[in-house]
Amino acid sequence: MRINKILFLLIIAGLFVLNFSVFADDESAADFGLGLLLGVDTFDAEEDGGDPETFQSLALQPDLAIGKFGIGLDLVLHYRFEDGFEIREEDWVPQDDQTILDLYLPKITYVRWAYKGDPFYLKLGDIDDATIGTGFIVSSYSNTLFQPDEDIAGINFDLDAQLFNFPYIGFESFIGNLARFDVFGGRLYTRPMLWTGVPIIKNLEWGFTGATDRTPDLRSEYYDTDTNGGAAADTVFIYGTDLILPVITLQIASLSLFGDFAVQGENMGGMVGFGGRLIGILPYMFQLRILGDNFIPAYFDNTYDIYRGVKYDIFHYQGVVIEGGMSYLGSTGFSVLDDQLIFSATVDGPFTAIPTDSEDNHTYLDYPHLNAALTVEEGLIPDFSFSAEYDKKFINSWADLVSAEDSMINMAINYNAGAAVVTLSYDMLYLDDEVAGLSWDDFDVSSSLSCSIELF
Repeated sequence: MRINKILFLLIIAGLFVLNFSVFADDESAADFGLGLLLGVDTFDAEEDGGDPETFQSLALQPDLAIGKFGIGLDLVLHYRFEDGFEIREEDWVPQDDQTILDLYLPKITYVRWAYKGDPFYLKLGDIDDATIGTGFIVSSYSNTLFQPDEDIAGINFDLDAQLFNFPYIGFESFIGNLARFDVFGGRLYTRPMLWTGVPIIKNLEWGFTGATDRTPDLRSEYYDTDTNGGAAADTVFIYGTDLILPVITLQIASLSLFGDFAVQGENMGGMVGFGGRLIGILPYMFQLRILGDNFIPAYFDNTYDIYRGVKYDIFHYQGVVIEGGMSYLGSTGFSVLDDQLIFSATVDGPFTAIPTDSEDNHTYLDYPHLNAALTVEEGLIPDFSFSAEYDKKFINSWADLVSAEDSMINMAINYNAGAAVVTLSYDMLYLDDEVAGLSWDDFDVSSSLSCSIELF
């Protein structure tokens, strides 16, 4: 049965590639590259508290681009010489409850058609920025938090009917894991006033969003969902409606007004806000949120897989864990030098006073939260590029801003030496016994040093 499923997927993939090849720009020739990657990776030990395991890595990375279509593979072999030659079997042999799809789909680094915002957009593979509509339900969802220990293949798929000269409807969607279909969602939207031709009003967009997690207790090793008394967790389903009105759409400045209303079980919340870009380089956004008891804005966010169980307990609990009230989100940054230097910072939290007693009696949602990202593209500094993200929860003082507890850190430094690119990466997740339901506090750290060689 598994073989039949794999054969079916391979046939579909083949037809898929041929289909996009036909629609590619006739003037765009096929571009094929093959990279060789050599490096060292560390992995968590199989038993909690054990020493990390280090393996050398050898990877072939073929890459094909035809017009707007692109596909890349990552075929990695991890090995080491300890008491003889050892291959890391987790790379190629399904473990525990893994399926063939769980293991082999992520070896497709990406399948891409066009880019986010285009009338037709498709991306399969690593999903680290899935946002639907205003982001009030799904905001920058990521399936990459546990790499390299765990690779997951997801998908983003958007279609605007203006592609067919019918610009009145469209939809956007994501699936976090194609092998399991556990976390996914979509938004159907319409432009109901377009027919009027009235400036500004004609651009009004009205959308309906739904997102779900079919197995919120999937990662039970990271938390404890005990509200069902040990029974399997119920499906989480969140839905809502939104309005988006672009007011200014100039290259030098843009402004959109928006509002959203969402329902999470018996919990409800809403927000109004505005956002855009000033003088072409300064993005900005502000939201005023009115939240009911136990309502969690941006339920599916960039750290969802870490706080999956905590959110489920709040979602499912019949009493009050988080009191409703007013909260905010503000975002700004800059993008200069033809987007070679990009910085963004987002802060959200409640307007109420920060609790002064122990945080053990509160959730991270009772405190301000910061997410900051910096990207330095190659060219600004000769031969170097750099990217970093810092996500920090439980901010109760200025000192907390630089504390590694309750944070996530991702960094990568690349050095281009002609045909070879040397990459140093570092990723850290803090897993707290009080926040994540563990019996221990720990830093889940992974790092790698690799050299990628472009063969042709």
